[in-house]
Formats: sequence, structure tokens, C-alpha cells
Amino acid sequence: MNPLHWTREHQLALVVMSAFGAILGLLLGFIHSLVFSSTQAGQGFAAWLLFPESHWPWPLFGFLITGLTFYAAQLLRSSN
Repeated sequence: MNPLHWTREHQLALVVMSAFGAILGLLLGFIHSLVFSSTQAGQGFAAWLLFPESHWPWPLFGFLITGLTFYAAQLLRSSN
């Protein structure tokens, strides 16, 4: 099942869900970091974003997990 052959609505839903997963992963990564517990949230988040080596896996995993979950749901839906 090729995502390039999906309807535009399903392709857009895949992009939106994956972007939502990346944002959620970024926020979970910040909450998990030591910066969250040691500083004020607004200033700590801005400082934490300046060092991508500390947080790049979090949005990447969030993006991949939600994208693959959406793909699996579409695959199961089309097989029924």
C-alpha cells in the first residue's frame, strides 16, 4: 500500500499526525530533561532548544511513531 496513491485527505492527515507526534515528542523530551526541573519553564525551554544534541531524538521518535501508527491503521483498514 503506497502512501503516494492515497487520497489527498489521507496524505494530509498523515502529515498532520506526524507533525503532532513530533511536537508531542519535543515537549515530552523537555519534560524528561533536567532543565525542566531546574529552571523556569519558559526560559528553560528556550535555552534547551539552543542545544539540539540534547533533544533531537525526541521529536524524531514522536514523528516516526505517529506516522507508522497512522500507516498501520490505514493498512489494516484497507485489508478489511
